[in-house]
Amino acid sequence: MRNLLTVIFILGVGMIFWLKPKKYSYIIPAYIPLGEKFNIDFDDIAKFSNKNKVITIVNPNNGPISKDENKYYFEKLEGKIKQIQNNGGKVIGYVSTDYGKRDEREVRKDIDIWKNEWNIDGIFLDEGMGSCGDSCEKLIKKYQDYYKYIGDRVIVTNAGYIDENYEKFLKDGVIMIVFENTYEKFISPNNYLDNLDLHSGKKGILLHTTPVDINNKKLKQLYKKYDLDYIYLTSKNWDTISLKLLEDL
Repeated sequence: MRNLLTVIFILGVGMIFWLKPKKYSYIIPAYIPLGEKFNIDFDDIAKFSNKNKVITIVNPNNGPISKDENKYYFEKLEGKIKQIQNNGGKVIGYVSTDYGKRDEREVRKDIDIWKNEWNIDGIFLDEGMGSCGDSCEKLIKKYQDYYKYIGDRVIVTNAGYIDENYEKFLKDGVIMIVFENTYEKFISPNNYLDNLDLHSGKKGILLHTTPVDINNKKLKQLYKKYDLDYIYLTSKNWDTISLKLLEDL
């Protein structure tokens, strides 16, 4: 009888864990040019970071800028980065990789500027890879070498689309964006993620063109089903901050 009660208790705890909604964490692409919304948007991100687990991507000019290039902008953005970090958020710097086609020296040069001149927490490798054909060892090695070069920092790689080979482009601690598309395509029954085993690595999604009246229950179910760790929603383009959508989740 005691053993039976123990089994029932364990099953009950397991069921509660399974039914409990998975808490959202957020990746926010803060591609914000200087202008009237610069202070407002970054101030709002800092406040949001104080109450949530947030990684913010900063992208001054399709990549980093040095202080010598634009001291005024550099110091303005430097202050906003510190403000987000003081509120508990992480900040990472944007680097384009052009799906493995960009010259490695240029990629490393951008990484160096972020690491050496900016007080950031890591790197965002945009236009990354999470899919390939039968022979892609060189491409896999290229991204694994980037991870090593970045070192012990937050790394997010934006594959945007993945196939069954996505795990080869992962490394412990690396966060991969496995879906970058519209909200409607994400919740559709034809989502390609349904055909994949997604129980490896940390994963996130970036959804654009999101309506105001989203089905939050459906979104939470899929967030848990696909074993996701991070989410971002925007109602328009990537240069539009839509924190209201995130706050309403």
